[in-house]
Amino acid sequence: MNFKQLEIFKTIMDTGSTMAAAAQLGLSQSAISRQLASLEEEIGRELFLRDKGRLIPRPEAHLLVDEVDDVAQSVARLRSKIGDVRTGAFGEALVRVAFPHSLSTTMLPPLVARFKADHPRVTVEILSGPYDAIERMVHNRTADLGFVRLPTEQHSFEARPLFTSGTTCVMPIGHPLAAKQAIDVNDLARNDLILLGRQRINRNELEHELRRMVPTYRCSLEVHSVETACACAAQGLGIAIVPTLIAEFFRSDAVAMRPFLPDKVSDYGIITLPGTPLSWTAEAFINIVRNSSGAPDQASS
Repeated sequence: MNFKQLEIFKTIMDTGSTMAAAAQLGLSQSAISRQLASLEEEIGRELFLRDKGRLIPRPEAHLLVDEVDDVAQSVARLRSKIGDVRTGAFGEALVRVAFPHSLSTTMLPPLVARFKADHPRVTVEILSGPYDAIERMVHNRTADLGFVRLPTEQHSFEARPLFTSGTTCVMPIGHPLAAKQAIDVNDLARNDLILLGRQRINRNELEHELRRMVPTYRCSLEVHSVETACACAAQGLGIAIVPTLIAEFFRSDAVAMRPFLPDKVSDYGIITLPGTPLSWTAEAFINIVRNSSGAPDQASS
């Protein structure tokens, strides 16, 4: 006995004939008759009296129909739940993503729009902060996944590298150094610098290089997001040294961007808790990030 046989039996009871049941189920009348005969053979009793092409339900058919109806409704609910699991629309589905401030307003919204197009019933919670805060969010299970610079600084995570970025100098348009194709460490002597937060590993590495090559370098402004660094550079407050991946989102007519030499390459990717499987919807979101370009098309300025 299988569900198809029960479905056919219930439809015959509802419609009154194999012809009507065939039309409703999109099957041939002969297929309906074969399935009904097979069901009756398994039960060991005829459920219908055949009378000149008509099917008249016997008492046994009336006895079974309510139970079969319950089974049909349960299977329909199960199929619906399976569909929800497949599309990530089950229950109060929620994906919590943590991104740096500078990407939460640039790279992230189009990715969320792409995700929501495929998963309209899934709620996305966007959390933002510096990389160390994102690591804490994932570690404390406040976020399901986080976008950070790799390797991580504080905790052990399952890391999925996605993008590699060089380093860029951002300066106001018309700055003398904008005439150069690239900026090296020595060019920064006697220029005010805008640097990202002191607690970051890449900041420590950069300062070590600056102290070695330009002992008189000046950090005139310390900021905690690439967006802020680029905005301050546009106001002539100094030369910002920032990751190219993120800086490209803030390219404008107000600033010039030049590669920084020696090029300092950084990796970026998604972190999750080790040994903790993600929902299929969270995995789908990661795939969208992975398949994105990571940054807008570069244009010279």
